[in-house]
Amino acid sequence: MAMPAMPSWMSRFVASYSSEWTLWEARAAAGSQPSLPYTGLAFLICMNAFYLLFTFGLYRFMEQRKEAFNCKPFKSILLAYNAICVALAGYVVWGIVYILATEDRSFVCNTTVTPGSAEDKSGSAAFLAQVFWVFYAQKFWEFLDTWFFIARKSFRQVTFLHVFHHCSINLVVGLILPFEFNGDMYLPILLNAAVHVLMYSHYLVSALGLPTPWRPFLTSLQLLQFMLIATQSAMSLSRGDSCGGPYFGKIILVGYMGSMLLLFGNFFLKSYIFKKPTGFGDGVVKRAEAFQVTRSHSGRVTLDAEGAGQVELPSLFKNGTLHYQVTPIGAPMPELHVSREPEASDCSFALAGGSANASVSWTVTMVTTLAGKAERPKAPVLSCCAQPTNPQEASPKLSPPPSPIKKAQ
Repeated sequence: MAMPAMPSWMSRFVASYSSEWTLWEARAAAGSQPSLPYTGLAFLICMNAFYLLFTFGLYRFMEQRKEAFNCKPFKSILLAYNAICVALAGYVVWGIVYILATEDRSFVCNTTVTPGSAEDKSGSAAFLAQVFWVFYAQKFWEFLDTWFFIARKSFRQVTFLHVFHHCSINLVVGLILPFEFNGDMYLPILLNAAVHVLMYSHYLVSALGLPTPWRPFLTSLQLLQFMLIATQSAMSLSRGDSCGGPYFGKIILVGYMGSMLLLFGNFFLKSYIFKKPTGFGDGVVKRAEAFQVTRSHSGRVTLDAEGAGQVELPSLFKNGTLHYQVTPIGAPMPELHVSREPEASDCSFALAGGSANASVSWTVTMVTTLAGKAERPKAPVLSCCAQPTNPQEASPKLSPPPSPIKKAQ
């Protein structure tokens, strides 16, 4: 029985890939093929298999570990990692923008130019191929995204979309790059690198405690880049094989961008339109952390004969969440507490339960949240390598605050 014929697009896909390999061999023999190491299919399969296995193994390890990695050296490593990501993506953006500013390029139908050929009039073909390769190499560096999330026990960040994106983007770029190293690929690489500059800048700046006004637009920008890339590839497909890169590369890009639009679109609709909790299969961009401003005011007060006292605060302390610390001076006062908080008409708080005529030191800290969600309670900072030896060490008990903490009216 005869085998069914392949669909026409699949036959063209295979023929296109075979034809591009023939051209690659000719360039390699002539010494004009740019050096683009580690783009072979075997390498891509091995690296993605390693990524998935290591991710699973690290997850199982951290699932058993009682504490997340939360020490200062680890936080410094995260800062350095995000800074390197910004620098690498920024270099790619700069390189492509430089070429766009010095050469005449269009949105679509830019042919791949062999370095040193008659078409390489500006001599930039090899430079742009090297810029493209830096972008490709960064996709493996970004495997650390997943592993850092797991090491911090931020398992909710490691969604299906996150893992799918990290172990597929390198495959897509690696399959196309040896054959399309300075043509229409400039647009997908430029857009993705620009988004990554903004995304990793957000991570870096947020970790330093500063606001990132561009954070709310990241998901929209990601969707926009997918639509532009898919549009470019679809236009190139419709104009025939003489337009842009190889046929098989266009098919890969259209299919991949379609999957990204579907997954990111699902995340966008749930998070921003329907306001539903996100879960498995949703976005990879971290949610904005709260940006908070704190102000403190401190002093001493002498209690009256009944062990009570009143403290006046500046009027601005009416507008935030107040945290109190009261310290008895001279002798313990187990019953000392904040008996009344500031009100709209009276910006003062009262103490009670102290000793007659005793002195008390106090500090009031006002926390105002300007953006994002309220900060989650932080786990105790442990040594990166220290592992608790018993349940009591694993969950250290913190002393209760010296006074009740309530939201200011």
